[in-house]
Amino acid sequence: MASALAAKMGFNSLIKKHAKYFKVKICTMESDMEFRCELKWKGKDLFDLVCRTLGLRETWFFGLRYDIKDTVAWLKMEKKVLDQEVPKEEPITFHFLAKFYPENAEEELVQDITQHLFFLQVKKKILEEQIHCPPEASVLLASYAVHAK
Repeated sequence: MASALAAKMGFNSLIKKHAKYFKVKICTMESDMEFRCELKWKGKDLFDLVCRTLGLRETWFFGLRYDIKDTVAWLKMEKKVLDQEVPKEEPITFHFLAKFYPENAEEELVQDITQHLFFLQVKKKILEEQIHCPPEASVLLASYAVHAK
C-alpha cells in the first residue's frame, strides 16, 4: 500500500514537472510554420528548430525578427525567448529573414535553399521600393526568375 502511494505521489510530481509550452508562428517569404516551444528555450533553441525544419545549413545570414510597438527587433540567441520584449499573445509571430547580406552572393551562398530565401527577400524589398534596383539589374533579375521557374 505504501509503495502504491509512493508510486502515485511520484507520478503526480512528474506531472507537475512537465515543461510548459508556448506557441510561435514563423513567417518565411513563402510559408508560415507553427511550433510549440518550451518556456525555458533560448532564442538559439527556436532558431535551430526553424533552420532544421527548413533544411538550412548556412544559418549565419539569418535571424528571427519580431515587431514590438512601432519598431522591429531581432531575437537574441543567448537569452530566453520570453525574457525578451516579444509580444506576449500566442502565437508569438517571428519573421525568418536575412539579417546580413553577402558581398558576393554567387560565391558565398552555396545551398539552394539559402539562395532561394535570399532571392525572395530581395525581390520583395525591390518591389516595395526598399532597395533601389537599376533598370539593367531589374531585367537581369527578372530573367533569372523566369529561368528558375
